[in-house]
Amino acid sequence: MFRKISRSVNNGFMNRSVGKMSTVLENTIRITFVDREGNRATVPARVGKTLLETAQLHKVDLEGPCGGGGGFTDVQRTAAWNETTYGEGPNCFICHVQIPSTFNHLLPRMTDHEIDGLKRSWEEEYSRTSRLACQITLEKKHEGLVVFVPDAPPVDMM
Repeated sequence: MFRKISRSVNNGFMNRSVGKMSTVLENTIRITFVDREGNRATVPARVGKTLLETAQLHKVDLEGPCGGGGGFTDVQRTAAWNETTYGEGPNCFICHVQIPSTFNHLLPRMTDHEIDGLKRSWEEEYSRTSRLACQITLEKKHEGLVVFVPDAPPVDMM
């Protein structure tokens, strides 16, 4: 009797089409963080996580108290429509990183709010390679991304 039941269960399962599921390896990329002293840490990163989440998971010295939410941000819906959304954009501007310009074509466009906040919060540390780690959601195309982590802001800012 056991054989008959297992055969019918197996046959029922085998007749269904099963979609291919992605594996952890297929959704993992490598990111290299470089600190102020030049120490490098190449770590695995999950596609769909932010750069900030990845840094914090691997104990990289990068703070981001707002987690990338709370402020407003502009979302480009179409070529002619730019919508301001609330509760989704950066709020604290603490998770400042610098990404070499060779990776610019892989990164999302910076909003005016992000640029203004970085300039205001980081003053002389701000450069054209400055980004907020909370605003970069990782994709497969970010494989091999190099991220420089500058010194943390002064304690009185936090």
